[in-house]
Amino acid sequence: MADKIPPEIFLEIRRVASAEWPDSPEMQQYMVDAEATAYRKLAKLDFGGALEQKAAILKEAHEYYQSWQDIVSFVSEEVDAFNTLAAFAPEDVPVGFVTEQKRKARVEHDWFASQLEDVQQAVEAYRYVQRTRAKVGPIRDLLVRMESIIGSECYNANIQNYSAWGVWEGEGRAFRYPVTYIRNGQEEKRKARTDDLEPEALITCHYKFGANELSIHRALVRIIDMLRNDYDLKIPGDEDRA
Repeated sequence: MADKIPPEIFLEIRRVASAEWPDSPEMQQYMVDAEATAYRKLAKLDFGGALEQKAAILKEAHEYYQSWQDIVSFVSEEVDAFNTLAAFAPEDVPVGFVTEQKRKARVEHDWFASQLEDVQQAVEAYRYVQRTRAKVGPIRDLLVRMESIIGSECYNANIQNYSAWGVWEGEGRAFRYPVTYIRNGQEEKRKARTDDLEPEALITCHYKFGANELSIHRALVRIIDMLRNDYDLKIPGDEDRA
C-alpha cells in the first residue's frame, strides 16, 4: 500500500483516517486506500504546458485543501484550465478581444479555472452581441415603429380630465405606455429616442406591469420571424440574409 509514497505522508494518511473513523477499521482502510490512490495520481499527473506553474498550483492546493483527494482534484482542474486557456483562440472572435479578456481575467483571479470561466463567458457574450446585431440591426426601424403603434394604444378609463380652468371634461385618456431598456447593465426609461441604442440594447425594450415584464421587442422579432416563415413576408434587406 505504501509503495512509492513517502513514509511520513503514508503515516499521516493513516493518522487522519484513524481520527476520522476511530470505531470503524473498514472505513479507515477505505480512506487510506482512497487517499493513497489520490497521492499516486498527483505524483503521476502530467502538467504539460502548465509545468512552470506547478509550484504555484501545488501551493494554492495545499493552502485550501487538506485531503489528497481534494488536492489532486483541484490541481487537475487547474492544469486542465491553464492548458485550455493557453490554447483558447476561437476562430470567430478577434484575437485582440480574446487577448484582452485573458489579461483582465489574470488581474481578477489567481485560479486558472476562474480565469477560463471569465474568458469563456466574455466570448459567449461577444457572440451573443454579434448574433443580435446581425438579426436585429436590419429590422430595427420596423421594430421601433411597431412598438410605437402598440405602446400608443393604451387607454385608462379612470383618468379624470380637467381643463386648465378646472372644468371637468370627461373621463378616460389615451396615453403612450412607457418603455424600459437595459444598456450597460442599467435600466433606462425612454419616451421616443432609440437611434443611440445598439441592437443588443434595443432588443431589451420591455413594458413593466408591477412585478411583471413584457419583452415587446423580442415578441415582435418572433412575430416577424413567423410572418417570414409562414407567410413569406419580405422585408427590404432580406436579400442580404439569403
